[in-house]
Amino acid sequence: MPKRTPIAEVMTKNLRTADVRDSLETVRNLLLRESFHHVPILDGASLVGIISSRDLVRVYHRARSEASEATGPSTDTPTVADTMQTELVTMRIDESVEKAIDVLADGAIHSVLVLDANEELAGIATNVDLLEYLLA
Repeated sequence: MPKRTPIAEVMTKNLRTADVRDSLETVRNLLLRESFHHVPILDGASLVGIISSRDLVRVYHRARSEASEATGPSTDTPTVADTMQTELVTMRIDESVEKAIDVLADGAIHSVLVLDANEELAGIATNVDLLEYLLA
């Protein structure tokens, strides 16, 4: 295993993203259809957030709990903007896989968004990507 492998060599490049104005149902269907766990959220070309399958579990669990306690229909429909995480963990495309491993090793997060020289989204590195790298 090379000592300084760029994250660009192991990250997922062909990303499926959603727009901040998309419905939460659109994001949910994307996660279910594509069988991945993270959807970067864009506003135009700008990265503004990320939604994980864990975020959706939390939102739908809360909605189910509130519905069982409510006396009438709920008028609050969660949105992508309400649900997305905006404190993003990012790396530059030329930084090392080893840095990504250090960032993800404690288990608090499960992906790192990778930005190009123009600060635009270039890819994502997940625990699965890093595991494949470590076991290669």
